[in-house]
Amino acid sequence: MDAQQTSLFAIVLIGSIVLFIIVGFFIVMIIRQQIKNKNLYKSKVLAEISTMEKERSRIAADLHDELGPILSSVKLRMNCLDIESAADQAEMEKINRHIDDIIKRMREISNDLMPSVLTRKGLVAAMQEFVDNIRKPGKLQIYFHGENIPAPRAEKAIHLYRMFQEIIHNTIKYSQASELSIKIGIQGGLLILSGKDNGVGFDYRNALKESSGFGLRNLLSRTEILNGEMFIDAKPGKGTEYIFEIPLNFIV
Repeated sequence: MDAQQTSLFAIVLIGSIVLFIIVGFFIVMIIRQQIKNKNLYKSKVLAEISTMEKERSRIAADLHDELGPILSSVKLRMNCLDIESAADQAEMEKINRHIDDIIKRMREISNDLMPSVLTRKGLVAAMQEFVDNIRKPGKLQIYFHGENIPAPRAEKAIHLYRMFQEIIHNTIKYSQASELSIKIGIQGGLLILSGKDNGVGFDYRNALKESSGFGLRNLLSRTEILNGEMFIDAKPGKGTEYIFEIPLNFIV
């Protein structure tokens, strides 16, 4: 190889190295920007969900601590009135029943907004109570199995509880299923939340694009907040299976 060829080879080699460095630099910058955008998106979603949960908690407290006592006081005062006829007594009993129904429904709404059992007895007990309350004869049969899992931190437990609720609500609203099996437990270093129904299934990608896919996007957002992964196996006519894998060391 003569001097001219050697110089040409050196120039090509140096040029290739410089080009490689430039391309590598831009690839690194693109990856960093993608990671930054992902973290910003996750922070935004977390802020939105946290604000929503705080508002739910406030409304639940207002219902339980303010409106509940007021309705009970109204009922007490009404029952202290002198009743002079059987017709008035019958009307009073009807009003009492309506007030009792309002108080009962208000407690259900308050509990759904922020279940007190979640803080008193833990995540699995709250899930079991939700299933017991929503279960109705002749409707969707829900089979829940909850293992004795380590107690998640409060802010993590509420995400898992909302995901559990969303699976059940989606099944009731869209699946036309007669049975839903839902489980939570530990496998390796992961907390696994799964649900499987025998319903009509759906097109997962199309559902995410439509307005009805809000529940699925909510599930995905909460899964990402928990640093987990979501897997959904849904095919028209073949039911739906949900699997969420959450790193255990992130939530306890």
